[in-house]
Amino acid sequence: MPDDSRLELPLASSATFERSGGVGRRVRQIVRGIIVLVTVLVLLAWAGNWAFTQWSQITETDARITTDQIAVSSRVSGWVTELPVIEGDSIAVDNLLIAIDAREATLKLDELDARLLAIGSQRAQISAETAMVDAQTRSRREAATSRVKAAQAGVAASREQRDLARKDFERIKALSGSRVVSQQRLDQTRNALSLSEERYQVAVANLATARADTREAEADRQQIQVNESLLDNLRFQEAQIASERDRQVLDIEDRTIRSPLNGVVSRTFIDKGEFVRPGQRLMLIHDPDNIWVEANIKETELRHLEAGMPVKLRVDAFPDHEFSGTVERIGQAATSEFALLPNPNPSGNFTKVTQRVPIRISVKQEDAMLRPGMLVVVEIDIPGR
Repeated sequence: MPDDSRLELPLASSATFERSGGVGRRVRQIVRGIIVLVTVLVLLAWAGNWAFTQWSQITETDARITTDQIAVSSRVSGWVTELPVIEGDSIAVDNLLIAIDAREATLKLDELDARLLAIGSQRAQISAETAMVDAQTRSRREAATSRVKAAQAGVAASREQRDLARKDFERIKALSGSRVVSQQRLDQTRNALSLSEERYQVAVANLATARADTREAEADRQQIQVNESLLDNLRFQEAQIASERDRQVLDIEDRTIRSPLNGVVSRTFIDKGEFVRPGQRLMLIHDPDNIWVEANIKETELRHLEAGMPVKLRVDAFPDHEFSGTVERIGQAATSEFALLPNPNPSGNFTKVTQRVPIRISVKQEDAMLRPGMLVVVEIDIPGR
């Protein structure tokens, strides 16, 4: 006969296996349910947090670090002889950035200096000649003036003597007819009249000569005025050359381009040995401490903004570091107003699009971490929410 206990053993094991399998399924279902529940709760929490964030603050990803990029240009043309900096170099005020060939400009400056020296020498020579002419003609004029006065006195005296001799002759002549006066006396008075007339003519001639000498001295003094005119012309030439020299000095100084600020070199556009022209952009420099954030905010959120509001900033390059800033200025026009190409609507179909308004956010540099062009996430808490 078969053993009944051996037949019952497999049946018992099968029932036990079925019971253990049911328990495992229930456990897996419970774990799955817990996971689903936790996932739903996490999603709900995330959605709630996102919704609360959207409701309580302004978040914008269209923002960048901005600075004033100064374009360094040249006012003169020439070959680049020195370029001691490259992109990324730190620079200080008055550091040499670019040097342009100045040999020809220096030679022209030397030529202008030589012309100034020549004009100075001519001025000194003419001034010395003027002083000499002035001294000589002054003494001649004074002597001629003295001779004129003496001649005038001589003319006056000889005129009186002539008139007296004429009267005497007329009187003697009248008496000679009555035989009161001898013929010898009449001849003597006639001779005296002739002598006085001769002396008078000599005095008049001396006066004319003295006056001619005076006019000659005055004519010689005209050379002084001529020299003064020459000096004025030389002064004009000297001023003109001095102006050219100042311009040439400025040209030489412009061939040495130095940094106007403490900062860094953003980019260079030339190499040593290249030929540059006036106005050509040579490099870009900026001050790393003078930075701010430019963000484009939706026009529907402008009602929540005002200058002075605190701002949280998260830079993509440093996701674990939070920066702080302040709303400094709110734009007065939407960005679309500055588009190069207008957006006409000739068809009459219109799709309303929320416009963006630029705002400026001040931010403080920290260990040179912030650099122009970096993307920034802006978060501004709305007051009262």
